[in-house]
Amino acid sequence: MRQSLDGLDPSSAGSAPQLVALLRELRAASGLSIREVSRRARDRGDWLPTSTLAAVLNRDAVPRAEVVAALVRACGGDEAAVETWLAQCARISAADVADTGQVPRQLPGAPHAFTGRERELHLIDEHLQAASPRSVVLAGPAGIGKTALALHWAHRSLDAFPDGQLYVDLRGFSGTDPLAPGPVLHRFLTALGTGPEEVPADGDERAAMFRSLLGHRRVLVVLDNARSPEQLRDLLPGTGGSTALITARTDLFGLTATHGVPHLRLAPLTREESMDLLDAMIGRGRVATDPEAARGLAAACGDLPLALRLAACQTLAHPEQTIGELRDRIAEAPLANLDLPGDEAAGLRACLDLTRDRLDAADRDALDAIGLHPATEFEAAGIAALTGTSVRDADAALHRLAGVHLAAATGDGRWSVHDLVRAYAREHADGHPREEREAALGRLYDWHLAAVAGTWQAIFGLEPEVVPASDVPVPVFDGPEAALAWLDPRHSALCEMIRHAAAGRRDWHAGRLAHALWRYQYIRGVRGEAEACLRVALDADRRTGDRAHEVKLQRQLGNTLKALGRFDEAEGALDRSLRLATGLDDVEAAALTLMALAQLHIQQWRLDEARTCATEAARVFRDLGDADREVNALDDVAHVDMLVGNDDEARAGFDRAVKTFTDRGWTQNLASALAGLARLRLRDDDADGAAALLADALDAYRQSGDPLGEIYVQSLQALAHARLGDRETAARLAGGTAEAALATSSPELALEVLNNAGFAFGAVGDATAAERAHREALDLAEALPDLYEQARARHGIGDALAARGEDDAARAEWTLALRLHEKLGTYGRAELAERLN
Repeated sequence: MRQSLDGLDPSSAGSAPQLVALLRELRAASGLSIREVSRRARDRGDWLPTSTLAAVLNRDAVPRAEVVAALVRACGGDEAAVETWLAQCARISAADVADTGQVPRQLPGAPHAFTGRERELHLIDEHLQAASPRSVVLAGPAGIGKTALALHWAHRSLDAFPDGQLYVDLRGFSGTDPLAPGPVLHRFLTALGTGPEEVPADGDERAAMFRSLLGHRRVLVVLDNARSPEQLRDLLPGTGGSTALITARTDLFGLTATHGVPHLRLAPLTREESMDLLDAMIGRGRVATDPEAARGLAAACGDLPLALRLAACQTLAHPEQTIGELRDRIAEAPLANLDLPGDEAAGLRACLDLTRDRLDAADRDALDAIGLHPATEFEAAGIAALTGTSVRDADAALHRLAGVHLAAATGDGRWSVHDLVRAYAREHADGHPREEREAALGRLYDWHLAAVAGTWQAIFGLEPEVVPASDVPVPVFDGPEAALAWLDPRHSALCEMIRHAAAGRRDWHAGRLAHALWRYQYIRGVRGEAEACLRVALDADRRTGDRAHEVKLQRQLGNTLKALGRFDEAEGALDRSLRLATGLDDVEAAALTLMALAQLHIQQWRLDEARTCATEAARVFRDLGDADREVNALDDVAHVDMLVGNDDEARAGFDRAVKTFTDRGWTQNLASALAGLARLRLRDDDADGAAALLADALDAYRQSGDPLGEIYVQSLQALAHARLGDRETAARLAGGTAEAALATSSPELALEVLNNAGFAFGAVGDATAAERAHREALDLAEALPDLYEQARARHGIGDALAARGEDDAARAEWTLALRLHEKLGTYGRAELAERLN
């Protein structure tokens, strides 16, 4: 190695590129990889990261002295060799300065405690390598860390710019007017060695001189806090190795159009990066004492770098305050607690004020409307309702707010804002007169209620409870798929609106929105959210004394609790609904509740009571002349008949229901009736007929947007395919539906599907899988409890044991199953009695 080192003469290098080429030869002659050189340097007490070494060896600039010294030492050079190399570096640098004039060093200091952003730093490198001119815009909202990232990258890349660094705050968002290009060019030209008297008066000539001076130099130009493309075009380098790094709160796509300058939009830090920043600011030991509180603090700051730094300063200023206490204060009043006493201009509110001050009146109104909007995600129509403008005007305002990074499109026609921007907007919204705010919210709730009501006909074939008038057009849906596609991404926002309406004592809207949304929630299986919304709405109805509407909500709550397997609570809610309806002498509402009680009693296996409720409901509807609902009630009677083994009566009831539901377009009810007919066909060993009916039922459930119904039908299809000899399809459907059902929030669905899957596995000869499914169903059925599904599970376990020749154990299970069926009076008694005889 010594011979290789001696063979390289740094004095033979007459320029920076030649010197770097010799350094590459030095590293190659050492036989060490870049990683090994870095490790050796560290062992010798030098600092030479692999990324720095790789960057230095791939640039044509004279490296910093400490980098050259570390490299020479790591490659085996002694201190005399180090001095020889450093002397040549100094001679080349001095010659460059003599050729090119002054070397400005205008960069502010590197940001304190900079953490994270490795992806963004890599992207800056990539953009600057590909762009011509070598420029990139770092764009993002106030406090996102644009300047910190730019300065960190700049200090990390000093070796790439031996001819100097220029910096200017363009004051695009500040308390003064933005800087024009002319004065900035004058400042830059004099910094580069041009005498003040030599600076041209003409702006174009100044820009040309600036580009000429940079053309044969490697200078970094940091243009901070830009406002517009016009402010920047004359400040960009032309050809050559100089680079411009631009920061802006607004998008500058005009530069992209005219100069091809790429944009890098900054997002908040990741939660781990936020934790690293807090560690660096207040000390790892402090954060380690309560990491969960620190995570909560990061969340309260929205992972915004400026907010995190301000919070850290609060912690340092008040060491007696725990991180948890600061977290709670910021979560309750973020802007008030993210200021620095005595330096309010450095606070987050002041930072956002500088952006707001640049907005026109329409955009400020839109921002205030965002603060008034109760949902975290919203759409232009909602902002139009709040501001009393058109959707087109609201959409244009939102796009302009996005241009200054105060709003962001979600990609599905909706918008969102950062939590701290929302808090800021809410402060300004609260400054509007109360009457104005209340009127705006009324228009907003009316629009959302009208839009949700518009989905009823498309999905359920039903007329909604109420459709309020709205000056803002509501969406029109051409079928269930379109209506569901609109509701799915908005469900959380609609739940937020129900809670917000109730909290603001807009009780009428809270109750009607919850009622309108419930059918969607039920078929989509979001029963927990449905319960929460209904309880909020019921409180609202009670406050206003709206007993007629409470009847409806109690019925919906009872159906929801039934679906959640909480049968006693469900019966209590339905009993309250029935008592209220009876007290109001509302026979139609009472009959609807009787139908709900019938369906609950079927789930409870109180089949005689179920038949009584359904039959009475059918009589009331017949007396009212409501043939459709009469058939609906008789469909419940048909389900009872099927469960007890009255197959002929059940078949007649289902046939009648299928015709009515098809005519009315009630796809969910139709799917249920078709599935009932299919079960009867399976009892008759007509697997072909059952398969055809189940295909129709599956299609109807899909049209209605009921994924739980789809799982149920597919579990029956597994049994039909098994009976038809299609073992592969049967096993696939059985396994898939069992797994899917267990993943839902519906225990009664999981029970039925597990047992269906078990019988399908048994029919294709997989006794092990059959027993496993039935035993899982048995455990769940005993926990609920559900005696009917316990009976089916024990029936299936007995079949699996018998298939393995364990006859005594099989008979024991069948005996237990028979006793349960006899107790309930359900179908299955005859088959089990025959097996036991």
